[in-house]
Amino acid sequence: MAFSKAIKSDTTVLGILALTLPISFAKLIPELNYLFNAIFLGQLGTIELAAVGITGVYYLIFSAIGYGLNNSLITIMSRRAGSGETDKIASVMYHGIFLSMALAVVFILFTLLFIDGILLGAGIALDEASISSSFLKIRIFGLIPLYCFQMCTGLVISISRTRLLMIVVLFSAASNIFLDYSMIFGNFGFPRLGFDGAAYASVISEFIGFIVVLLLIVGFRLMQKSNISTKWKFDMALIKLIWKQGLPLMSQYAISIIAWWFFFIMVSRNYDHEAQAISQSMRNIFGLSGVFSWAFGSATNTIVSNVIGQGKENEVGKLIAKISTISCTGMVFLVILLNIWPETFLSLYGQPATFMARAYEPLRIVSVAMILLVFGVIWLNAVVASGKTTIVFYIELVGILAYLAYNYLVMEVYKMSISVAWMSEWIYWSVMFFFSFWYIKSNKWKGNVI
Repeated sequence: MAFSKAIKSDTTVLGILALTLPISFAKLIPELNYLFNAIFLGQLGTIELAAVGITGVYYLIFSAIGYGLNNSLITIMSRRAGSGETDKIASVMYHGIFLSMALAVVFILFTLLFIDGILLGAGIALDEASISSSFLKIRIFGLIPLYCFQMCTGLVISISRTRLLMIVVLFSAASNIFLDYSMIFGNFGFPRLGFDGAAYASVISEFIGFIVVLLLIVGFRLMQKSNISTKWKFDMALIKLIWKQGLPLMSQYAISIIAWWFFFIMVSRNYDHEAQAISQSMRNIFGLSGVFSWAFGSATNTIVSNVIGQGKENEVGKLIAKISTISCTGMVFLVILLNIWPETFLSLYGQPATFMARAYEPLRIVSVAMILLVFGVIWLNAVVASGKTTIVFYIELVGILAYLAYNYLVMEVYKMSISVAWMSEWIYWSVMFFFSFWYIKSNKWKGNVI
């Protein structure tokens, strides 16, 4: 077994922030694409803004599957970095790309063949289903560059060179804003494509993001500077390891977003277009705030995996508590700003005054969920870092069942308000935190080798 100098994570407050903040910017890419789509499409009308909820969350299902595979790669690569096996890191990334491309092909074919029947079968109105189907048959091709981007950023994160990801975000976000404005409304010589224009813009911007991160890896010689061998050969044993570690995570993230998709379907079945549009705006707020929470989650996965690789399992509990404190402090500050000036964000959608008035109460509900999200994400990712991904899946399953049962009763049975429906996030993230916290404190994860 070839060993070189271990790459050790910095576990100080500044070290955690230095790792996390660039990851936050990298995770902003899909959320910014989603937000810009919603803002520009909201100018077309309330129906279009409502449809963003269905289309955006559907695509997010497959994006989350890639994120789950990426998290398994980060766990394996960070463990290799911490133990000094840096010669194996690149091979993990290459095999991850191979697996992700196979998955992308399957998901693209599935969408092209079945999305029309899925939307109509779910009870989506014909006009909304028509524009959503057309959008998704274009948007789904973004999985190819997105998955490649996710696997490459996994390598950058595992060796703690995350500052470079900020460059990627700037290029991707700028291109998405420009292309959205150009292709939706027909500016700068582009054809006016309306709703479909947002799909083309997002796919192109994701290709740009992947190309930029690839150029950074090569241009800054990240592998050579970290003593990572670029040589590799196909290894079925490594494929099996990545699949074994990744499948529970991919399943976990997929079912969590599928549950969210069902939430939006139930909203579309039981509420008017304005309430649907309000839910879409809440989704943007929750998603954008979640970017930072999930970035701290990725940092938890990276740092805890690295520390375990160094043989310092007893330091894990204090480390998680430190990351939770840092993340919660930032989230509380964001929540305060959001609730002092809610109209600043809500006015971006170009909706009438009734929209603004009805959105204030759901915003308060989502604000509480944003705090709960912090603790749920960080402690869940600590379980991911332990390598016990099957336990992660079981925790997710319990949370999802509670979430779906609550939403079914609130929306389908008792027909309660949209604000009460959004309280389902309180239940979900409380369950995720409780069981993750209990498992880490039980110490049953110690001694797991991957």
